[in-house]
This record gives sequence, C-alpha cells and structure tokens, in this order.
Amino acid sequence: MHHLAKVSLTLILAASLTAPVLSAAKKDYFTEDELDLIRDAQELSARVPTYFKLAERRLIFRGLMEKSPQQIEKERKEKEKREKEQKKGVETRATSNKAPIDDTSYLDNFTPAELLRGYTQALEEVTTNIDDAYSRKLDVRDSLEDLAKFIRDTLPLVEKFKPKNDSERLALQDAIDKGKQTAADTKEALNIVPKTEKKRK
Repeated sequence: MHHLAKVSLTLILAASLTAPVLSAAKKDYFTEDELDLIRDAQELSARVPTYFKLAERRLIFRGLMEKSPQQIEKERKEKEKREKEQKKGVETRATSNKAPIDDTSYLDNFTPAELLRGYTQALEEVTTNIDDAYSRKLDVRDSLEDLAKFIRDTLPLVEKFKPKNDSERLALQDAIDKGKQTAADTKEALNIVPKTEKKRK
C-alpha cells in the first residue's frame, strides 16, 4: 500500500483505513465456488470484472438491478448448450449436479445484509488488487476506469435498498459509504495514473 501512498494515490489510503471495518467481522461473503472463479482470474484485467460480476449478482438477486441484454443472451446460449449436451447424453457425473453458470439461486443462503456486504467486499477486493498491481508497476488505468464506471452504475441502485432491520441498515450504510469513498478516491487516482496509449483487447 505504501507504493501508491507515496504518489498520493488516496485510493489505497482509503482502503487501508477502511480495512479494519471488514477485518473486524472477518467473514467472507463469497461462496467457495465464487472464490474459485476469483482464483481462476489471475490477471487484473480478468479479476476485476469477476468481482464486479459477483457484486452485480447480489444486486440482481435482491431485485435492485436488472440483467443486461448481453447477460440475458449469454444465459440463453448457455441454456441451449446444456440442453443439447443433455440430449446427446454428454452430461457426466461431474457436470450433472453443477448449477448453470449464471444461476443465482445459491444466493438464497445469504441474508439481505450479507448480500450488501458482499457488494462492499467486492469493492474492497478490487481496490486491494489494483493497489497490488500498481505496486508491481503494472498498468492499472483501465481497471480504475472500470471501477469508476461500476460505482457510477451501481451505487444509485444500492441506495434504493429498503432496510427492514438494524443489521440491514448498517450493511446498507457501510455499502454506501464505501461506494462514495471509493468513487472519490478513484477519481483522484485517475488524475495521477497516466492514460495508456494501447487499446484494450
């Protein structure tokens, strides 16, 4: 974290200040299968979108966000592929009990407060991963831009959540505070990290 702090990149300073909040409870709000997805995404350019996807799943599951046309189309194709494999008898024991890639029913095991904390954890993890990549002198500009856009798109949706108890109210406030702080820090970071000339893949 000190590498970014040296160049006044407050994204990391904020992450270090808010880290104790998360570690105080130190509970993982992702499932083992989700953690496997994260581990499989080794590069920053793959890992950051994975965290975003997991955060979006929670918003969709709570009815705060709708699936994009691209997500719907992807799910339709995946469903068709599974149905074809089943008809051909390709399904194996290893895949027979496997849930569809974008099936969110497993999130029913989480309380609304835990789903909100999963969103907050995703933001925490993304800032930590960007910090780590920057400290290793890797390009983080695209990831910072994606983070800024993600917060712009999702924070207003999070703010629409109607808490029903103290646990949900606290989780909501933490999510909003984290989102606003990360948005401010990311904006400042974008003024520090140079734009990249290369086009995205």
